[in-house]
Amino acid sequence: MPRNRYLATFAPGFEAVIGSLLSRELSGMEVCRTGSGMVLFDFEGTFSDAAAPTFFNNIFLVLREWKTSACSFSDMVKGSASTSRIAEAKVACRELGAPSFRVRYSRENVFASVDKKLMAEAERFVSAGTGLKSDRFDPGIEFWFIIRREDYACFALRLTKKQSTEKYLAPGELRPEIVQLVIALARVTEDDRVLLDPFAGHGAIPSELARLYPASSVFASDSDGALVAAMKERFSRGDGKSPQANVLVRSCDARKLAHISDGAVDVIVTDPPWGEWEGGAEASSIGALYGGILAEFHRVLAAGGRACILTGAKREFAEAVAASPSFAKCADREGFRTDILVNGKKCAVFFIAR
Repeated sequence: MPRNRYLATFAPGFEAVIGSLLSRELSGMEVCRTGSGMVLFDFEGTFSDAAAPTFFNNIFLVLREWKTSACSFSDMVKGSASTSRIAEAKVACRELGAPSFRVRYSRENVFASVDKKLMAEAERFVSAGTGLKSDRFDPGIEFWFIIRREDYACFALRLTKKQSTEKYLAPGELRPEIVQLVIALARVTEDDRVLLDPFAGHGAIPSELARLYPASSVFASDSDGALVAAMKERFSRGDGKSPQANVLVRSCDARKLAHISDGAVDVIVTDPPWGEWEGGAEASSIGALYGGILAEFHRVLAAGGRACILTGAKREFAEAVAASPSFAKCADREGFRTDILVNGKKCAVFFIAR
C-alpha cells in the first residue's frame, strides 16, 4: 500500500497536542510539518483510515505541493495538470464512492474566486484524471487549490465532509473536534477514574469523555434544569447508539458540588460562562463566579488532580487564578494558558493542577 502525504487542519492553538493525538489514531503515521492550525503527515494505509480522525476540521490527500506562498492559482492549475498525483485521487474517489466533484480555491483560509476560463481548465484535467463529472452545486467530493501563509501551497483532495453545525449541534454547543482537543490538553489517561464537567450545558464534553474513557465515571452537572433534563435524555439513549451509562447527570451550582466527595475527582474539563451566567448577570460578576469554582475545584480534586478550563474571559480567569490561594502558583507554570480560536473567537484553555 503506497505511503501518501496528507494535510489536516484544526483550530489554531492546539499544535502541541496534534502529534500525540495522530499517533494514537494512525499507527505508523509520521508528522512532516506543523503550522498554525495545520499539520502535514505521511501515512501508509487506506484513504478511509487517513480520514478517520475526528479532531480535525478537514483532512486532504495532497496531490501536488509547493514550498512557497508566492504562487498563483493559474500556475498551480497548470502545474497540477502536468505533475500532480491524480492517479491516487482516482483510487481515493473510488474508495470513498464519490460520483462527482467540484474545484475550490482557498488563500490563507478564505475562499477565493477565479475566472471562468481557469475554473473550466481545472475541471477538465480533474475529470480526465478521475473519470468523475463536475458538479458545482452538489458534489460528491472536492478538489482544493490551497495557498497558506506558512510558505506552503498544494493541490489536494478533501477526504472529509463535515455536517453543518445547525444540523446536529444545539446553539452554543462545542463541536466534537474542539472538545477532543481540549481533553487532550487536560492530559486525561486511562488511570483517571473520575472525570467532571460542572458546566456541562448540552453535554458535549461529558459525551466525548465517556466515549474516550468508557471505564471512567463521568460526572456532568449544570444549574439549568432544562439542560439537565435534556442531558439525562441524551445519555440514556446514547445519541442513537448505546446508552452512555458511565455519565452521571446532576442539577447543581458549580460552586457547590455537594454530591461529590472531597478529593474524589481526577480531572475536570469544562467550558464555563464567558460573560453572562445565572439569568444574565453582568459580565463584571464573572470574576466572582470563577473565584467560587476554583475554591470548589480545590475541594473535589484529588492530590495531583488537574483541571482544563475553556473561556473567552481570559483576563478575568487569569486574575481569579492569581487570587486563588490554591492555584496561584499554576500561573507561573509552562502550559498554564493556551490561546486558541473557536469559531473565529479568541479564547484560551487554562491548565491548573492541585
